[in-house]
Amino acid sequence: MTDADTTERIGIAVASGMLKGVYSHGVLSAFEARGLRADVYGTASSSGLSGGLAATGRAVEVGVDYWIGAARAATEKGMSSVALDSIKEHGPAMREGLFRPGAPEFLLATSKVTNAEAAEVTQGPEAKALGKQLLRNIFTGDRSWVEKNLSAAVFSSHAPAGGAELRLTADNYEAVSYASTRMLHAWAVPAEVDGEAYVDASYTCACPAREVAAKGVDVLIAIGSDPFPLFRDLYASEEIADGSVLDEARVLVIKPDDDLKLLGVDYAAATPEGLVKAYELGLDAGHLFLDRHAGLLTAAAAGQTAIPDTAVKDLP
Repeated sequence: MTDADTTERIGIAVASGMLKGVYSHGVLSAFEARGLRADVYGTASSSGLSGGLAATGRAVEVGVDYWIGAARAATEKGMSSVALDSIKEHGPAMREGLFRPGAPEFLLATSKVTNAEAAEVTQGPEAKALGKQLLRNIFTGDRSWVEKNLSAAVFSSHAPAGGAELRLTADNYEAVSYASTRMLHAWAVPAEVDGEAYVDASYTCACPAREVAAKGVDVLIAIGSDPFPLFRDLYASEEIADGSVLDEARVLVIKPDDDLKLLGVDYAAATPEGLVKAYELGLDAGHLFLDRHAGLLTAAAAGQTAIPDTAVKDLP
């Protein structure tokens, strides 16, 4: 890294991953503990929680306990309840932190349903069957239904009122957050924002790296929770590659070397022990990354507000 790094704007894009997102949360906790705070955070689906906590300086405070509770609740109550309970628990602090003066820009991706016929299907009893078919389509790369009926919709906490960019506010935060997580095959409760149908970000924008890069950042850190290549969406429409350039931002990718399933952590089910191990793996990866890119810490110190003291207590 060079002296120029001290003036760089930093963006972080965190990919979706359901319970595997515990790894990304570990990476973000390491960043928080070391004082790296981005100018822009981009999130999608399950990473809306971990990325939001990082943006408000609370990633370490919440830590792996959230994921252990979420995994237990997924078995007991279903995924819609997990998402809604999480929003209810953390929503007040998120609304207070994300929209205060001086807060970093926070992007939350969703998928908007673009026509009435598809909206009726996604909001009704046929949604589960459609969701299962869309998952099967991943293996063939068939994006035809998605391209016809969905569009990526990314909300920003810094979007001006009345502008073209979708605006994330304290008033719509909960609705957008739930919409971002709603995978059709397993989330029974429909999602709407301002009376319009939305579904999970992952169908169109599982990792909003391009949207973060468009915010004029110089360095884009993209965090994934799987060892295989990091893609923009479930259907691998665009790779987010380490060392590549997006809108003049150089891309640095962090992801695990092995599938977290080997630790007992899958997308919709995980053991408490596995979640702890995956979180710690993310912590180690985050610290190693900053050891290799120490100039980013200088850049963050030069341009960002200090992390609250409470953010570094009880670091594993």
